[in-house]
Amino acid sequence: MGMRGVSSFGFDKTVEKLIEVEKIPIQQAKQRKEKVVAEKKEVDKLQKMIADLDKAAAGIRGKTDFYHLKVESSHPDIIEGVIKGPAALGSYEFEVRGMARTDKKLAFGFPDKDKTEVGFGYMSIEREDKEPVDVVIEPGSTLEKVAQQINDSESGVRAMVINTGFKPEPYRLLVVSEKSGKEATVHIDEDTTFLEFKNQVTGRNLDVLFEDVPVTADENNLNELLENVSFHVKRAEPGTRVQVSVVNDLDATVAGIKGFVEKYNEVVKFSNEQSKDPKQEQPGPLAGDASVRQVMRSLQTGMFPGGAPPGKYQNLSDIGISTNPKTGELNMDESKVRAALTDNYDSVANLFIRSKFGDGVAERITQKIKELRDPGSGVLRSKMRGLDTIIETQDKAIANKERQLGEKEEAIKRRFSSLESQMNNLQAQGQFLAQKLGSGQSQGGG
Repeated sequence: MGMRGVSSFGFDKTVEKLIEVEKIPIQQAKQRKEKVVAEKKEVDKLQKMIADLDKAAAGIRGKTDFYHLKVESSHPDIIEGVIKGPAALGSYEFEVRGMARTDKKLAFGFPDKDKTEVGFGYMSIEREDKEPVDVVIEPGSTLEKVAQQINDSESGVRAMVINTGFKPEPYRLLVVSEKSGKEATVHIDEDTTFLEFKNQVTGRNLDVLFEDVPVTADENNLNELLENVSFHVKRAEPGTRVQVSVVNDLDATVAGIKGFVEKYNEVVKFSNEQSKDPKQEQPGPLAGDASVRQVMRSLQTGMFPGGAPPGKYQNLSDIGISTNPKTGELNMDESKVRAALTDNYDSVANLFIRSKFGDGVAERITQKIKELRDPGSGVLRSKMRGLDTIIETQDKAIANKERQLGEKEEAIKRRFSSLESQMNNLQAQGQFLAQKLGSGQSQGGG
């Protein structure tokens, strides 16, 4: 009776199973790390939401941030304006009696622009507020070349060749002052050239009545008439009184408040998602985390303080911003907010801004966020540092376990390889003995 051979496949399967058992602690460590990494991703989301809320709050926390202004004109086709900074509210009356215009000189006609010579010599361009500029007209120069020479002289005028269509000499040289107003008047001395100019348009300054007071400028803009307001004059209309007002820009203000409410609600929704009831829904990775609760408590304290500023509107609910009792989110009635701003803009502003009456909602939220993000004591920074430390520790532990696994795997393979070799030797010996014994029995029976 012979011995059965030892299966190498059986040894390999046993080795694999033993190694798989040794891998279990590493897999468990990786799963713990993945959970912490997932928490870190959620905290990072929260930090970005907080940053967005901070930006939205900054847009309405100060008077210059909250008080958006615009210019309204009864005749925007005559005059309109733009706000450049903090400006006083008010309504003003304008009458545009004359536009500023540039000085224009027009030469007599030529049959073409690039063949006929225009003479030679010096052309002197005299400017009222600067030294004259001499332009040398070389023999053989054409209208086109003279225009190029004038433009290259950087004398404060532009030259161009125009085709008037009036034959037989339709081409003419037009020289225009680059600056409008009387001070930019240009005088051209033709000297020995065939270029004879006549004054096509005489330069003049802007002529406007502002509250019946004459004002002027050398261009069609009044940039220094009122502080931080620039008026652009489009056309003259003598006898027409134009009402121009600096008013609060309700659209921009409402958009700022709405953006603040939306960013606050994003944080609230995030907190609610994390703390879902595990019996009903899948909670977030930060379920039960104290840092999220601390963030929400801090923001809620800033949003709903104990005191209230003086004035018609004492709290957010007075202007149409209420709290959903179930979710904690803010509900904004845009029409009510707009009506409150129209009724008493300053009182609404005091609910949000930093003023002599105290810190409004936006200012308080900004301060709370500053505390939450403080590098030393802020809960968000502390949370991120803690998670980074855990991940770093777990990475080291996993690397150590993987190194140990490699050593164990080699040791197991060596032991089973030795055992397999011994078993194969025993099997070979058994087969040899069996053959001998079998041979002996056969001889004795004969």
